[in-house]
Amino acid sequence: MGEDARRGRIYLPLEDLVRFDYSAQDLLKGVIDDRWRAVMKFQIQRARQFYRDAELGIGRLSPDARWPVWSALVLYRTILDAIEENDYDVFTRRAFVPTFRKLRCLPAALIRSRLL
Repeated sequence: MGEDARRGRIYLPLEDLVRFDYSAQDLLKGVIDDRWRAVMKFQIQRARQFYRDAELGIGRLSPDARWPVWSALVLYRTILDAIEENDYDVFTRRAFVPTFRKLRCLPAALIRSRLL
């Protein structure tokens, strides 16, 4: 998100920024304050709900497509955790998930892909 902001790009809904009294200019400047944290908490909560909703449909995919989709879902969910661990600083800190943590997620994704 920081790289996008430095390039003048905003991918968050502007009405969400308004809701938390955080301006597009604040975002482009990389202002991190309580308003920004509220925006990010809201966005992360929304994303987690989308992931929960998506889980319901994975079982409808062909069996050989389920593991890659489960893996992506689990790994992207882990990125949200990294954003929280970085205190919502997406402007100067990359939400990075180390390889060992990624590898730790994959067996669970494989099991879920086979059971659901």
